[in-house]
Amino acid sequence: MNKKKKGFNRYTGLLLVMILIFSLLINQMVNLQVIHGEEYALRANTEFIVNIDNPAPRGEILDTKGLVLATSVQSYDLIYVDTTESRKVIYSTIDKVKQLLTESGQEITFEFSLQTEPFRFEFGSDDPEFIRKSELRWKKDRGINDFLFRKIMQKETGKDKISELNEAETDRLDELILAFTPEETYMYLMDFYDLYDAFMPTKEEKAVYAKMSGEEIYQELLKKFTPDQIHSYLVIRDSIKMESYSGSKAVTLVTNMSEKAAFTFLQQLSFLPGIDVKTNPIRLYPYQTLASHVIGYLNPIPAGSQTYYEERGYDLSTDFIGVSGIEAAYEDTLKGRKGSQTVRVDKNGRVVSELFELDSYPGNTVKLTLDAGIQNAAEQALKDIIIDLSTVNTKHRVAGYNQDSSNATRGAVVVQNVNTGEILGMASYPNYDPNIFAVPGRLSTEMYNAYFNPDYRAYAEELIKKTGISATPEDLFRFNADGTVTDFNDIYAKPFFNYATQGLTPPGSTFKPVTAVAALEMGVVTKDTVIRDTGAYSNPNTGTPVTNEGQAVYGNTNLAKAIAKSSNVYFADMGYRIYSAGGLNSLAEWSWKLGMGYDPSESAHSTTGIEIGENIFGNVYNHGTKVALTQRLFLFDLVDFLQKGKSRSGSSFHPLNIGKDNADEEAVALAKEAIKEEVRKGFALSLEDANVMIRKDFYTVKSNLTKLFQDYLNLLPAEEKAAAAPASFYADQVSAKIVYDQTSELISPRNVINAALGQGDNQVTLLQMANALATIANGGTRYKTTLIKEILDQEGQVVFKNEPQVMEETGIKPGTVSAILEGLHDITKPGGTAYSIFKDFPISNGGKTGTATFREDQETVGRAAFGIYTAVAPIENPEISVAVIVYDATRGSFVAPVALAVFEEYFKDRLAAEYPTYQRKYNYALPQAISAYGSEPETPAESAPNTIIGQVSTP
Repeated sequence: MNKKKKGFNRYTGLLLVMILIFSLLINQMVNLQVIHGEEYALRANTEFIVNIDNPAPRGEILDTKGLVLATSVQSYDLIYVDTTESRKVIYSTIDKVKQLLTESGQEITFEFSLQTEPFRFEFGSDDPEFIRKSELRWKKDRGINDFLFRKIMQKETGKDKISELNEAETDRLDELILAFTPEETYMYLMDFYDLYDAFMPTKEEKAVYAKMSGEEIYQELLKKFTPDQIHSYLVIRDSIKMESYSGSKAVTLVTNMSEKAAFTFLQQLSFLPGIDVKTNPIRLYPYQTLASHVIGYLNPIPAGSQTYYEERGYDLSTDFIGVSGIEAAYEDTLKGRKGSQTVRVDKNGRVVSELFELDSYPGNTVKLTLDAGIQNAAEQALKDIIIDLSTVNTKHRVAGYNQDSSNATRGAVVVQNVNTGEILGMASYPNYDPNIFAVPGRLSTEMYNAYFNPDYRAYAEELIKKTGISATPEDLFRFNADGTVTDFNDIYAKPFFNYATQGLTPPGSTFKPVTAVAALEMGVVTKDTVIRDTGAYSNPNTGTPVTNEGQAVYGNTNLAKAIAKSSNVYFADMGYRIYSAGGLNSLAEWSWKLGMGYDPSESAHSTTGIEIGENIFGNVYNHGTKVALTQRLFLFDLVDFLQKGKSRSGSSFHPLNIGKDNADEEAVALAKEAIKEEVRKGFALSLEDANVMIRKDFYTVKSNLTKLFQDYLNLLPAEEKAAAAPASFYADQVSAKIVYDQTSELISPRNVINAALGQGDNQVTLLQMANALATIANGGTRYKTTLIKEILDQEGQVVFKNEPQVMEETGIKPGTVSAILEGLHDITKPGGTAYSIFKDFPISNGGKTGTATFREDQETVGRAAFGIYTAVAPIENPEISVAVIVYDATRGSFVAPVALAVFEEYFKDRLAAEYPTYQRKYNYALPQAISAYGSEPETPAESAPNTIIGQVSTP
């Protein structure tokens, strides 16, 4: 019998396949570990994969004619690539690098916030909250939160992890972190980064050093290295650590290195493990300070915004962002798209091959409406006037009084196309050089202190000496216990503050054309209405008489003459007529149409539409805002009034404390708040009632308050309650202050009269002044103000073209416009307040001087009146409006020459063609543009008239 053949079993096949696979694997392992083991081990120890960013050049910023105001230039950076081999000799490499840099006239540039001599943190700001957040973030990034948790909080709370802490415990840890001094932080980092590795210690020596404190390690290091060497070691180790968070092993040691220095390092690379040279685009502002407040500047990403920018692909340790001006407003447009390289580097950090590259893509170009020539004329003329007023011609006789302009250290100019809303020039002084912030290391200690940590006491002493006022530095500034300074008198000039868009001031007499618009449109006067100006205006309902400057008397006065002479009497009468015809809000309603202030009953604020930061809380007197402001101030005064125990008649009463106190029991706190809420209701006076002078009923207010005061007294300890006055007495005093004292002020026509003169509660920006005048001059169309002409891509193709945008058609009648322009024109004619300035200028123009009081006691703290001038030209068919302000100038006519300088530049072609014999009084040439970094940036002391110019917080 034949045996049946067994077929090929599937399991046999699977077994053969598995044998084959394992044979191949074993063969490969033998190949890797035995045959080529030494070769591959060497390669693994000597080659690394590294990602290197290729930053994208930011888009350019151009003026309206294409002149480059901001660009990116190619520079050389010295970088360090952290590898196992380069780390072994990092400290000796740093010493060699520093020596070569010194020989090349360069230095290591780092934005290291922890400074020495003395130990301190510098975060490039004087804002306490920003500094607090930045310091917390900085310390937490370096493990100080973990260190203090283990050292203190773990024992206090019994918890094992920071994540287990509750809110109160987390706050406690934050306070411990902030209390950890700069010196303690510095010494902590000695240990945190194992800086004893600079000794190249043996294993046994390392064990000894590891038990030392940071202070002990530092003292050991000082035996061999200088403090400067140790600081360099620390800074570079810190940078490597911070870069590692982003997955990068490349650290930039020097930015914007000279070509000569770059060549020197390229020759020495074989002796400098980890060191390499690469190119990098950096921001350059060719005209330095020109239009700095419009253009803005770049800065590292601040602590409070890191998450936002990290999610958008920014490198937190190396990328800069726009933090003000166009650089900030158009960050997304300008920044471009970053590229990167994935490369293989050898043991010394040198690139041996490129594995992958993603090209960078430049940002788009932003073309502005600014004309560099007009901008320069505005800036230079403003600077000259400020220097003259603050250092040369400081003593003046104004309206019969001696005035001092020594503190005339800041101001602004706005030049606007009246028919489009385009801003042709916007100057703010003092200014700054944005190049200082574009490259790490250019902000010297001297400049940092001038900008962010100035000597306010020295400034106060100097101002007191110059003005001769009887005051102390404490009268001028508040020197706080935490070392900060509060400028509650708004004395100090701030170079990063845009006085054109952010400064709120009374417009003074420059507001009178707005008053004239309201009066003419409401029909309470005509251009031919004549008022007998006797030098003083009085009315039974308006309180103290209104007088002209210098007690001048103008006799029979019509509208044009009133504008030309700036007759307070005429405009006070006009204000009362406006009130009588339309009520307390009638002037404000026309002001809102012209873009000055805003209606508090609506959600919109007083924006002009400008693309950069502006103050949107401008105000022209109106009943709603007046009530809210008076209410807030009264509540503060009320607490003080009741605590002092002095009645309205001057007699004494037992003090009563209704101030907020965190130690109060809940019932007491609620009783105090109930009294304050009833006081608020006492101010709830409708516009309709106020217009007909209806007050709250005194007895109703008193009755309601009596009950609430009694409720509060019942909660007091028996002894204190027995000593207190009756509840009805407190209620009587408070009710009388509300109904008679405060309400009388709220319903008074004097509010409208003061507003008609540009004083009182009126607070607007210079940009709003320029835009309001432009709206009148063009016939009543209020345009959105703009700095943007168009945006272009990398090929120069227009991707966005800005068109004029109408914000409101005010409906002003042509007769109103012509009447006001006539008055403005007369100001520049014989007898007008600006005649001496414009008498030789051949192109017709008009203007309005304004002298606005800062506050009644301004001279006691070295302040003086604002000097303001607004102008339009040509008067027959206006093209541009100009607004100028200098703080503490003492009078408006002093700043009018700035407008003349602007007119001469704007009309230069017409002057040359039609008036060839005219000799310009101001002919400012553009400064020489820089094409690369080299010369030192302009310091604050050079850019400002006073000894100290910097930044300080204001209330």
